[in-house]
Amino acid sequence: MAATITDLSRRGDQGFALPGLFGEAHALLMAWITAANGQNPTQQLIVLTGPADAPGFCGWTLKARLAALSGGQPVELISQWVANLSSGAVTTHAGLASGFTPGTALGGHGSLTGGVGTTSSLITLPPQPLPLGAVVASSLAAGQEFFCFAFSQHSFSNRQAVALLIAMDVVSGQWHLSLTDMAGVIATVAWNLARPQVQLSTAFRADFFSSAAPLMLVRPAQWLPITPTVFYQQPLPPVQWWDPVALPADLALYNRTFTSLGYIKAADGSEWLQLGPSRLVVRLKDPVS
Repeated sequence: MAATITDLSRRGDQGFALPGLFGEAHALLMAWITAANGQNPTQQLIVLTGPADAPGFCGWTLKARLAALSGGQPVELISQWVANLSSGAVTTHAGLASGFTPGTALGGHGSLTGGVGTTSSLITLPPQPLPLGAVVASSLAAGQEFFCFAFSQHSFSNRQAVALLIAMDVVSGQWHLSLTDMAGVIATVAWNLARPQVQLSTAFRADFFSSAAPLMLVRPAQWLPITPTVFYQQPLPPVQWWDPVALPADLALYNRTFTSLGYIKAADGSEWLQLGPSRLVVRLKDPVS
């Protein structure tokens, strides 16, 4: 079943529209979280800080409390996508809740250490009246739930981001939290049930990364886990196998990067919308039967 899509795009004559845009996305997020938590009572999603909770800043700090246990306690994951509306700096981070410190950092969002993240990208601040392409994509199909908010501030790729991606790992049945910065750098945190430890990622796993031919959709979409650096030693260490972190069926990868929200029609008749430079795409129409 194709995802539910809500277009939140803005015209270019509406001034600096980011706060209002994030406010609309937040309303949709809260409605989806309420339903998703009801479907997954042993795994709860919590918004610690939202777009209206930190004056001068815009974004989210989210927590996912999983059914998985570590040291007898539920595993908790946190992600942050926070824009400073004075400087334009965007901070993105994903990691374990043990690295989170509430407080005045990021206007009241608090600070998250450990995990993966960046502060290397910027939004464009007023007075430039730029158009904003924006979309919320979501699904509440059992075991395939996800919520994604993506926007494109310019027609070139370093002003696009997937600000939020909450998705069920269809392999483990656990939530994972993901996002990208304004240059498409991914930050993802998940939990490996088979080898109890955190899994982090900064990239998608794809069969072919180039933007040249052949053009291809890759399904299922998976994260590429960060693995420790391998050193030559004797005796050789054992091989480590990683359980994949696979996204729901309505999400896939495309090996061509569009400048803004590209549209793809696959050979099976399905239709897909690209959500930014990360190459993530969401299904708009199911295959033709």
